[in-house]
Amino acid sequence: MIVIKVILGLIFLAVAAGALFVGGLAIWARNYKLGFPSVGVGLLALLETYETFTYAHPFIFWLLFVAFLLAAGAAALYITEPELGVIDWFKSPEKLIAEGKKHKAAIKYRRKKMWREAAKLYEELGWYTSASICYEELGDWKEVARLYELLAEKEEHPDYYLRRAREIYEEKLGDFKRAAEILEKLSEIEEWYWDDAAKMWEKVGDNERALKCWEKALEVNKRRAVEEDGVFWSDVADILDRLGRVDEAVEAYKKFLEYAKKMDQDEGKGWIRHVAETYYALYRLTGDEEYKKKGDEALEAYKKYLDEVVKDEKFKKELIEEVLRWQRERVEIEL
Repeated sequence: MIVIKVILGLIFLAVAAGALFVGGLAIWARNYKLGFPSVGVGLLALLETYETFTYAHPFIFWLLFVAFLLAAGAAALYITEPELGVIDWFKSPEKLIAEGKKHKAAIKYRRKKMWREAAKLYEELGWYTSASICYEELGDWKEVARLYELLAEKEEHPDYYLRRAREIYEEKLGDFKRAAEILEKLSEIEEWYWDDAAKMWEKVGDNERALKCWEKALEVNKRRAVEEDGVFWSDVADILDRLGRVDEAVEAYKKFLEYAKKMDQDEGKGWIRHVAETYYALYRLTGDEEYKKKGDEALEAYKKYLDEVVKDEKFKKELIEEVLRWQRERVEIEL
């Protein structure tokens, strides 16, 4: 009997110490929903510790024991779902809806893994993020994308939600037209997405809309090349090249070439690769053999640079093949 009393007493003491510590810390952090239930359970456990060791009042011991079990169970339910409430745990979702407690009914549906029912209630409440999580659990990506679009209209900073919607339309649903439309909306907020929008319209097969996006991307990159960094001349040249505006593309490539040569001279760090690629691009557009010769020389210099900085032969080969692949697929010349 003494051994049982000691074991029970130590258990209650440990529970009291843990609950009071958590409760005190939660109250200090102003998390009262966690703090007060924890402190209540801790105080009951502390009283029960005393009654267990002394067993001076058997009736009080058993009364506190039952009270402790009920309080601990209620606290566990409350802490698990503070928004639900202890009494609401025992009500059906339909009862909660009838009482006007849709958010609590949604929690009950969610805990039962009735995701669609929960999602509908969350959407009625305007809680689109919670609804989207439920639809994700169902794998209903069309609904998830729709809700992200609604969130983009509702939130002050919609770019995140538009990016997520675009990813879902493209990667999950294969709806490239809708992805392109989302990218156009995103481009109005973050202008560097115009080239992605153009590529997506090309994927759809709508060359007219792709052309409009390329023109806007061209405008953005020209401005950034002048106002921010000469590295953007590469993007300008690439867009002009895609649009078949050869003379303008040549001039843009020349500007980027000067930038790349300066960066190679000032910083090194593999910029000679971009010098080589640009010479080859100029050779392809103009047919000038001098550009081909200088491209070959720059490529050899890049290989020497890799010999100096890359020890892994496999990785070195991958880098060289990457340049050669760019030359084959984009520049289309024989090396």
